[in-house]
Amino acid sequence: MRRFQFANELLNRHVRSCLAMLLCSSLCVACADTSDEGEIVESMPVALDDGDVPDPSQVSVKATASGCGTMNTQVGAVNTEYALTFDDARGGRDDFGTYDVACDVEVTYTFPAGYTFDAPSLDVFGDVYTEDAAVVTVQASQSLAGTASVSKTFENIDTDVEGVFELLSMPAGGQAGSAPCGATSATVHVQLRATIGGTGRASVEFNYIDGLIPWRRCQ
Repeated sequence: MRRFQFANELLNRHVRSCLAMLLCSSLCVACADTSDEGEIVESMPVALDDGDVPDPSQVSVKATASGCGTMNTQVGAVNTEYALTFDDARGGRDDFGTYDVACDVEVTYTFPAGYTFDAPSLDVFGDVYTEDAAVVTVQASQSLAGTASVSKTFENIDTDVEGVFELLSMPAGGQAGSAPCGATSATVHVQLRATIGGTGRASVEFNYIDGLIPWRRCQ
């Protein structure tokens, strides 16, 4: 039995998936899928700009996901961008129950000694729909050498009318920290959460996250 019975659910999911892939496609130099329970995907080396950044041939990215469905990993060819898309990071409330969302992602960067990077910026895109007095709270947290988080509450809203919607945004660095100088690898941990409160029907879905990777030389 399907969790949600909204009349146009299948069509909406297809449209959102297509929009997400179109928005991310300009970033893609290597795309591969990871399964829900931590299968590893290794991208091609990240292509970086000239300057205080490591040799692109010496940089690689591995990503794992849990609770997000199938994940697609994309890394930009020019501007040190990344995008991760999900096909089953969704929850909500219907006549059969309430379903929260817990999507966990780990992205490991391998690079030569003498370089570092701040925790990448994080933009979270998806859809939220609420009826009556339903309340949806979404939260994202990111950690590298520290932890930063951001949250937002949605009421009386249907973001699907706008297509793919930016739910949350977090700048690079800050409390999330930086990779330690002298290291040759570092892992960024991202947690996406959505909880359903109040009363009434609701749905929430994380479509994809993206951002910029700010490389620099160690001083």
